[in-house]
Amino acid sequence: MRKACIHTLGCPKNEADSDSFAACLAAAGWLITDDPGSADLLLLNTCAFISPAVDESLEAMEQAVEWKASGTGRRIVLAGCLPGRFADDGSGGLEDFDLIIGPADTRGLLSYLGPSAGASRPILENRHFRYLKVSEGCSNNCSYCTIPLIRGPRRDRTAEEILLDADTLAVQGAAEIGLVGQDTGAWSSGEGGVSRLLEVLSGRYPGTWFRLYYVHPSHMLPDFLDLVRNHRNIMPYIDMPIQHFSDRILSRMGRGYTGRDLERMFSEFDRFETPLAVRTTVIAGYPGETETDFQMLEDFLARHSCIRTVAAFPYWPEEGTREFERKDPGETVQDGTVQSRLSRIGDVADLHYLQWGDLLEEMELDVMADSPGLGHTVFDAPEVDGACSLDRYVAPGTVVRCRIIGSLGPDLIAEVV
Repeated sequence: MRKACIHTLGCPKNEADSDSFAACLAAAGWLITDDPGSADLLLLNTCAFISPAVDESLEAMEQAVEWKASGTGRRIVLAGCLPGRFADDGSGGLEDFDLIIGPADTRGLLSYLGPSAGASRPILENRHFRYLKVSEGCSNNCSYCTIPLIRGPRRDRTAEEILLDADTLAVQGAAEIGLVGQDTGAWSSGEGGVSRLLEVLSGRYPGTWFRLYYVHPSHMLPDFLDLVRNHRNIMPYIDMPIQHFSDRILSRMGRGYTGRDLERMFSEFDRFETPLAVRTTVIAGYPGETETDFQMLEDFLARHSCIRTVAAFPYWPEEGTREFERKDPGETVQDGTVQSRLSRIGDVADLHYLQWGDLLEEMELDVMADSPGLGHTVFDAPEVDGACSLDRYVAPGTVVRCRIIGSLGPDLIAEVV
């Protein structure tokens, strides 16, 4: 049987796309393998959100071409955000790729595979945690962001489509399902918004964990805390990129909310009766960011105990964005200053790891096993946040009650009870 290997770069949203690509290949008679050495076809699902992601994708493309040259009859499919952002201008350099398609373009892949390929559906994989896409694209048009250029405006999937995919993932044994989209909280349909969707999913699959990713602060679920309170399988965790706290910078970014809005939300998270973990991302060195602006961000991050994980990125001027077009060199933050600010945010992140380690020590928590000796708690997303070391083997996807006995940075140490 012909074998296909999928290599995914970037975030969980791309993982969801790769599931659909894998379904197309399986429907056309291909066996999905994790071993590129035994594969006849390599599908490279790229990321191009910022310049470092582009560089990583280009490097992976070079490696894919080398892989093709090292075997006979091998094929490469280039997919995802890189071709979605940079169209082939005919100047050459892509001759080794047998097919080039944009992000989530299952139709293009199905057409290439031929009439024997069926509808795109996720297939069984060696992962007990899976991602369920609720929408494609984004309509927020933040000044620095390339997503609308790559994936277009937000298009919501119907509730029926989402539930059908959830049914498949559950049948295949998904122990945890993460809801993803470029703007997950904005999703809506005739059945209501994300809150109603989570209620339906949690009731339909009471043994499956559900986790919410990529919630824009302007589209925060107003009843999220009630959902966590009333549904044990909805994780006390939210991934909410805030990007900044200074009103002046938030306005320039086009984020659509204020520091006061963030203060209100995060203070409510802090006061929740049980621990609730927030993962957030911020940008340091945004054009025009003064020391005062940055200090406001730093202070905000430091004072909210709900923050479990902070990921900080430097500003990258991306062609095609509104911020790039401003081109005011007088507002550029110097590299040395940017690196210093990133380091300071790293110090705040380390402080939160210490505080959470102290908070959770001796506490009993549910932990989902991921691999021999490792798992993740309800407060940490798999492969994204900290891991939890276990004192015995537990089958992947199994939830066990554990006592936290120590921590090291973002990682926890537990004994099964």
